[in-house]
Amino acid sequence: MKISEKIKLKKEKKATSSGAITQQNIEESREEIIAKGKKFKYPFQYAKHRLIISAILIGLVAIGAFTFVGWVQLYKAQNTGEVMYRFTRTLGLSVAEVDGVKVRFSDYLMLYRSSIASVERQQGKFDNSDTSKQQLAYYKRQALTAAEDYAFAMAKLEEAGKSVTEKEIDEVIEEHKIIDGEKRSDEAFEGIIKDNFGLSINEYRRLIMLSLAKKKASVEFDKDAKALIEEIAAALAENSNMEELVKKYQDNDAIGYEVVDSVEFLNLDSGRAAMASTLENVGDISNYFVSKNGDGYYIVKLTGKTETKVSYASIWVRFKWLDSEMAKLREDGKVTEKIDLNVDEEISTEEDTEAEKEETENSGE
Repeated sequence: MKISEKIKLKKEKKATSSGAITQQNIEESREEIIAKGKKFKYPFQYAKHRLIISAILIGLVAIGAFTFVGWVQLYKAQNTGEVMYRFTRTLGLSVAEVDGVKVRFSDYLMLYRSSIASVERQQGKFDNSDTSKQQLAYYKRQALTAAEDYAFAMAKLEEAGKSVTEKEIDEVIEEHKIIDGEKRSDEAFEGIIKDNFGLSINEYRRLIMLSLAKKKASVEFDKDAKALIEEIAAALAENSNMEELVKKYQDNDAIGYEVVDSVEFLNLDSGRAAMASTLENVGDISNYFVSKNGDGYYIVKLTGKTETKVSYASIWVRFKWLDSEMAKLREDGKVTEKIDLNVDEEISTEEDTEAEKEETENSGE
């Protein structure tokens, strides 16, 4: 080896040993650092994965516990409070099924809570007495039955290719805003609805939608009521004596007759006073029309009229289709309920009369 080569080799060894930066020692340093980092990297990743898995498991357990407690509160304890009501609205839970049609738990609670609010406004709060418990149980039964009727009616209406429109709901609300001859503002009306029924305006719209669906389904499917009212209208065209005509139908429980003396044009009587006010002369008879609360057909005869009030006689043909259909479905075991109310629906309470009449008229049921 030449002397110059020996000197060059000695210099390279000296540079390497003295810490000079070369491509070789950079690679060696990099590999050394990576090797040292691995012993920290992998334990950290493992701990991170464990943390994520633990968080997921805790979340699932919490959701399961919350669901179980909610289920117990709703279906076993039958909690009807505000929190449970909102819970049912959010999750869309069902409280019963009618021939495969789900009945919304939120509809049942809305009907029940509005009934209770209306009754308590008149008679005071319910207490823990046996009488109050019996009354509350009765109103639960009544609300669940109504919710089942509404669900079935809506399903049948949908089968017929029809529905309730927002415009129809708006029209009913505009009518309801007129109280004692004065039209209330939106804010005032919402306050009245809240005070009387404990409902927000959106909940009230839902209540109106349900009642209109029931009404429209009855008009669509109750052929017997339609045939009967047309028969009565034809008979009155020949002989306008309502009282005499009604005697021929005295054994028919679908027909009612009433004489009303001197009420305001906008009296809450299913639209009879309003219809009578459109008649010009005493003795005039209206065409048949569907009642505002959707319970049947009416024909009215004007018996007296002033500038603001009317007197009239009316014949009512009640819708029976829905009651008959629901009775048959219950008899055939096609109505299944997820809560056990164990209350006879026929039980009567002193509060039924005035409170229910007022709620029915105001809700457009």
